[in-house]
Amino acid sequence: MSNGKPGKAPRGVSAPACKFNHRILVFMAMDLYDCAMTTRLEKKKTFFLPFNQGSNGAGNPPMEGDYVTSYVWRNVLQKDKFLDILQKFISFIEETEQVKQANGTVKEVRKKKIIFPRYHQLDVVRKLIAHVQEAGTGHNYLIQHSAGSGKSNSIAWMAYRLANLHNEGNKPMFHSVVVVTDRRVLDSQLQSTIDGFEHKKGLVRLIDDKKTSKDLRDALNDEIRIIVTTLQKFPVIFEEVDKSKKKNFAVIVDEAHSSQTGDSAMKLKIALAEGAVPKR
Repeated sequence: MSNGKPGKAPRGVSAPACKFNHRILVFMAMDLYDCAMTTRLEKKKTFFLPFNQGSNGAGNPPMEGDYVTSYVWRNVLQKDKFLDILQKFISFIEETEQVKQANGTVKEVRKKKIIFPRYHQLDVVRKLIAHVQEAGTGHNYLIQHSAGSGKSNSIAWMAYRLANLHNEGNKPMFHSVVVVTDRRVLDSQLQSTIDGFEHKKGLVRLIDDKKTSKDLRDALNDEIRIIVTTLQKFPVIFEEVDKSKKKNFAVIVDEAHSSQTGDSAMKLKIALAEGAVPKR
């Protein structure tokens, strides 16, 4: 990359086009077999994330008659699909990070980030939304995420997309999207990720440890578009959700393997799926 002045060496990542959040939203490094991406160039500190489809745990599957990495320009850089990423996926956020200093103390630092979906996140959200649009409500899905692969972002994108789905009559397909975690204290990363994505005021309501089960009941009855809560709040209000039989809820369960059994899970299903039961 040249700076336009003869006799001067290229400026690399200091060039205007390469500055963070300036002109380029994502940088991709790709050969015939693998692809990686980053949203910030920092010379030797630059950190690239894999942008592969996955094949037996890593890399990409072979493509007969085409380049192994052809999915990048077909499913990502193709005009309509990239515009979809710009409109519905990419996000600019500010968050606080704990940074350890040289003297051993920990300092809170505000960092700006551009969130660009990795390929597996893009793929799973698009496939799930496409199936819901085609097959309608009432289906179950299992999504497997390995540690560090961006589960919170996938959940956030899924919640926003489901909350904005409309049927042929232009009515919302779901009255509320309920994101449930099986931790007694709401997962701080999940909470900040969903609430941090750009949205209209009042679209998201976080029912964290500072709020009560009655706040969850009110959010459900008021049909708040996205509700983030803990599983343990449902046993208190499962009889108080109004007319849930006439409503559709999309339920995204974090750590589904530990959240499908037990009294709390049963009360969640009663509150959202079967409707309120008479008090005895």
